[in-house]
Amino acid sequence: MKKALLCALVVFCFAAYHSDAQIQWDAAKFMPLSEVEPGMKGKGYTVFFGTTVEEFDFEVVSIEYNYFPEWHVVWCKGLSDNFKRTGVAGGMSGSPIYIGGRLMGALSLGHFNQREHANLFGVTPIELMIKVTKWGMEPNLKYAGAQLFNLGSANASQDYGLDMGPSLLRDGKVTQKPRTFDEPWFEGVSSTSFQERSARLSIPLSLPPLNPELMRFVEPIFDKFNYTPVQAAGGGGRVKESPIEGGQIIGSEAIRGDLSFFGYGTITYVDGNELLAWGHGFGQEGNVNVPLSGGYVHFILPSRSRSSKMAAATQPIGTLVQDRETAIAGIIGKHPSYIPVNVNLQTTDGKQHQKFYEVIRDRGLSAGFIGIGAWFLLDSLQFYFGDYTMNVEATITLKEHPDLKTRELVYKNIYSSSFSPGLAARQLLMLPVAQLSNNPYTNIHVENVSLDVKVEDKRRTARILSLQVDKLRYRPGETVEVEITLQPYLEAPVVQTATITIPKDMPDGLVSLLATNASFHEVWQRNRAPLNFRHRNINQLVELLQRGENNTNIIMELFVPEPGLTVQGKEFAHLPPSVMSVMNTAKQVGNSGYTSGTTLHIDKTSTDYVISGSGIIRFVVDRNAE
Repeated sequence: MKKALLCALVVFCFAAYHSDAQIQWDAAKFMPLSEVEPGMKGKGYTVFFGTTVEEFDFEVVSIEYNYFPEWHVVWCKGLSDNFKRTGVAGGMSGSPIYIGGRLMGALSLGHFNQREHANLFGVTPIELMIKVTKWGMEPNLKYAGAQLFNLGSANASQDYGLDMGPSLLRDGKVTQKPRTFDEPWFEGVSSTSFQERSARLSIPLSLPPLNPELMRFVEPIFDKFNYTPVQAAGGGGRVKESPIEGGQIIGSEAIRGDLSFFGYGTITYVDGNELLAWGHGFGQEGNVNVPLSGGYVHFILPSRSRSSKMAAATQPIGTLVQDRETAIAGIIGKHPSYIPVNVNLQTTDGKQHQKFYEVIRDRGLSAGFIGIGAWFLLDSLQFYFGDYTMNVEATITLKEHPDLKTRELVYKNIYSSSFSPGLAARQLLMLPVAQLSNNPYTNIHVENVSLDVKVEDKRRTARILSLQVDKLRYRPGETVEVEITLQPYLEAPVVQTATITIPKDMPDGLVSLLATNASFHEVWQRNRAPLNFRHRNINQLVELLQRGENNTNIIMELFVPEPGLTVQGKEFAHLPPSVMSVMNTAKQVGNSGYTSGTTLHIDKTSTDYVISGSGIIRFVVDRNAE
């Protein structure tokens, strides 16, 4: 009997817990769709300016069932002057809609290019929104975000797996160029044209004015999340705290601090520390763990196409826990942490600028927004175009992890060009964070990121024009002296001398000497011996991420065209064919593979320039050479 009572008590407590974990239907507060009829009139509530919720009158026009499967829409017409001035606007998503004092739903749709004074909008019924909370109102602590982009073949993170696709083609070449990091999944699909046809309200994203190149980079992210960029509204408002109630702005800041990227809509309903909003989803990712912030409306920008609220984030207010088709649901209180980013910049006038921003923790967004923030700050504080040379040091600090040998990744390099200095900073920060976030081995927690930059108002680049050696035959162990002619930018050519020593055990024969810049040398090595760059655990990935030479170095490499063998990441050269055939047995694939050439020795020489170009010169190694 006691056991039965105990079981009943456990069941009751479990049911009570889950009952408290979701918003309950209350017939006195909510109006079901079954009671809604065309011709009914009611009041909607939204913020047109500041944090003051205003009411507007409307009339029900019609009810459309299965607008999307199991998503029914109540179509209404705005009647009040305040609503007629703007019509339905981006950022109104979630504005509560009442009939007879009961909450009927949330404004969520509005067509483009409506005729003057049509003012039609769609409402998501409140019962569909409440159902979202049945999934639970606890944050998903395992949530990491979706992987939005393919990481290109030039990146180490792609090379952990086995891809035999190209070998199945007749010529061993891929018919489509490898995807770069900033190409979206849905390449070829015109999402803009889809948005222009869709009545679902897009999510306004307030952000500072971005240069055209940066806008092109972030466009795939906007398309994926149905964002509409609202430029010149990303600098914050004079109000730093807003109420948490129906009709107020609510959203999530992807970046916050000295710059802000804030995607927002409107709160529909608050019940204790739980809330419903938007009347549609964010990215429809289900049970999530995303920070929420309140907002302040600067004004509504009217448009003949579709108006938009111009808003800025105020204070963090809680956590988004459910992101479903018909609503988002959140809890008021604590919010997930951000990744802190510190940028210390010395501009060409000698001034020091210390900037700080934080980035949302999301494996699909964090890396991109870390890079975007640095790119924007450098372009804003320095220049977008112009001759420059930039010394950069970036540090990515990781939380201690039992599987990880290091806590810091440090990158130091020099960049010089006439293009955006922010573009180089973006690459330096974004790619390592993306590869760590999307690694297949373990969850990596980035504690913070720092970027130290010093910009010089001069372009210091040079291109390799020619190579010259003093003879055509050398003995093993002999040092080869190479004269390298460089063409500096807008200056006369200069000659630089470099040396490389031939290994003593090098066999006789023809050898190639490659002199090249750091970036091309990395590409050459990845193509020559791709299995050397296939990591098998998190520490090997980190080691690959820390590869790289300084851009001012000329890399010297001696190599021969004979094949070598890579076995589990270690390269073997000068192996007899019989040994290679045993080590690279046909009974297995993936653990070993041939190289397309054998590197004998690598050296480097430093210069005063950021180097581009390359050259190859061939000579003979002969033990009997004079």
